[in-house]
Amino acid sequence: MMKLSIQQKIVVGFGLTSSLIVIVSLSGYYSAFRLREANHKELHAKKVLTKLEEVLAEITDAETGQRGYLLTGKPRYLEPYKKAIDKVEDDLKQLQALTADNPYHQKKLDIVVPLIDEKFTELQQTINVRNQQGLDAALEIVNTNQGKLIMDQIREVFSKMKAEEERLFQARAQRTQGTVHTTIWIFSIGLAFDLGILVFVYSHIYREIHQRLQAQDQLRDSESRLTQFLEAIPVGVFVVDHHGTPYYANQTAKKLFGQGIIPKNSANLFPEVYPVYSPKAEKVYPHNLEPIIQALNGKSSIHDGIEIHQPDKIVPIEILGTPIFDDKGNVTYAIVVLNDITERKWAEAERLKFTCRLNQLNQAFSRFVPGQFLQLLNKESIADVKLGDQVEKDMSILFSDIRDFTALSEGMTPEENFKFINSYLSRMESIIIKNQGFVDKYIGDAIMALFSGSADDAVKAGIAMLNQLVEYNQHRANCNYRAIKIGMGINTGTLMLGTVGGYNRMDTTVISDAVNLAARLEGLTKNYGVSLLISHHTFKELQNPSDYAIRMIDHVKVKGKSELVTVYEVFDADLPDVREGKLANQDQFALALSLYSQQAYAEALQLFEACLRQNQADQVAQIYQQRCHLNSNTNAV
Repeated sequence: MMKLSIQQKIVVGFGLTSSLIVIVSLSGYYSAFRLREANHKELHAKKVLTKLEEVLAEITDAETGQRGYLLTGKPRYLEPYKKAIDKVEDDLKQLQALTADNPYHQKKLDIVVPLIDEKFTELQQTINVRNQQGLDAALEIVNTNQGKLIMDQIREVFSKMKAEEERLFQARAQRTQGTVHTTIWIFSIGLAFDLGILVFVYSHIYREIHQRLQAQDQLRDSESRLTQFLEAIPVGVFVVDHHGTPYYANQTAKKLFGQGIIPKNSANLFPEVYPVYSPKAEKVYPHNLEPIIQALNGKSSIHDGIEIHQPDKIVPIEILGTPIFDDKGNVTYAIVVLNDITERKWAEAERLKFTCRLNQLNQAFSRFVPGQFLQLLNKESIADVKLGDQVEKDMSILFSDIRDFTALSEGMTPEENFKFINSYLSRMESIIIKNQGFVDKYIGDAIMALFSGSADDAVKAGIAMLNQLVEYNQHRANCNYRAIKIGMGINTGTLMLGTVGGYNRMDTTVISDAVNLAARLEGLTKNYGVSLLISHHTFKELQNPSDYAIRMIDHVKVKGKSELVTVYEVFDADLPDVREGKLANQDQFALALSLYSQQAYAEALQLFEACLRQNQADQVAQIYQQRCHLNSNTNAV
């Protein structure tokens, strides 16, 4: 094998070192460029998301002002409307400028801008109608739900734009993080190799110095150049010899430690002279874990849970410790590479904030699409739901509605209306969830809830809602508000759960005759003057009907159904004296109902009147009393 001269060895060493340093430097520059680019794109994404929220808020403000003006006729409610019209056009132009480089966003803006124009046209139309024809004519336009449909389309487009912007941000963050990690490894490995080559060249120069005095100038020049390279790299380099005496520190390392080389030092004094700390702890990092100590013991190690405390700040660092061995396997030097990871920590913190925000958004989505609905569709998240997804299930459906809500709401301002509705619905929702059900949708003051378990869950929920209503009315009485009444209908049967809609607007729904029948039963509560009705489909699914205060009250043919439906009243939540009276008259009432169905009106009348003498508040018995009189008179004629 050809033996290289000292000059050749120096040249080879310099060449390898220069190449590695150039690679490491280029990698560092590339990483810094990517981080800066990621930061710029993140700020841009935040601006886009903020502007989307501003535009949506302005449209909402305009709609709120318009509704306030329609209901009150007071011009001050038009101030938010006018401000929104003045500002939304400029904000849309800014949004178009911010997303000029994103064809997806531009396409969505092409869709949403006409919708916004259409929304403002609809708002102005109702205002004009209010001014010219009065409140009722304006409300007829509002009740067409045209404005709501337009607003839902606008929100859907904005939601997709937000999702796209957040997806792009996450993808960029992942690519940037991968680049940073790769660069750190290149730094560490490259520096270790550079210093290894440096030590190798220096050792050969030392052995051959007495024969190659003429090489001294070249050696000094090489040493100077290597030092310049090490000083130029953006990470700290700290070298000690096998005794633990500091041998070299570049400017970055000196800046991090706040001091330069202290020659007369030993490994045992390192924690005092060059202290590093555990994160969030006012104590020196454990002596036996310091990378430089481990390197002197012949072990390579990487630690990123270390901090350097400077007078004005705390710097998180990543340390790579590497031992350098001689040809006999003895440690001659220990090299430590220190990398300031402040920016990486900041990026990780921002990523955690972003992840937290995504979790908050997921939780917010669950308030619009119940998690139970997704489970029934066998979907893990809202993002998995597609138009046309459906499943067939046997379930119980509960409909409830506030009696005379229109008259009640006319005496309240819009703000009072919303506070009242939300106060009422929040109390009822918790009871439905507690009884293993979930709210499928709110229809103004009405509630439609689904129960995928037993029919008992739905009936118990209905009773509990009526009991809760008693407490709520007591609260309203304490605040000098009118008491409210509700009616509920429950039916059990097979239904289809799924998604319906179109490309820009999709909603979850249930479709079935069973659903329609539950809604009809809720309406029948008004006719019979009772609070809770169930069908015979629900009655026969009850595990033990005797657990409830329940009685059959009629066989009816509801609208849209050709067959008769047996209707039962559940009166567990009636006032105690009314409930006890119904229970005491239960057999007598059942016999009277049987006689009535056999058209024995005179005999049935006597029994119904007997029920009323004992319980005058029995409105169903009153209804049948009137029916018996009417039928008796008709037969007499």
